Amino acid sequence: MMGGGMMNGYGIGMMGFGILGWLINLIIIGAVVYYATKLALKNYNKEQEK
Repeated sequence: MMGGGMMNGYGIGMMGFGILGWLINLIIIGAVVYYATKLALKNYNKEQEK
């Protein structure tokens, strides 16, 4: 979670956008992790069925 520490260096002016960008990044990362996990589990299940 390096991003949280770096965000403080941008100052108060960027704070509103910083939080918004952080939320967007969190949602994107969450979606990527979710789909990657789903695909990995699907492939894993296929391997198990052989």
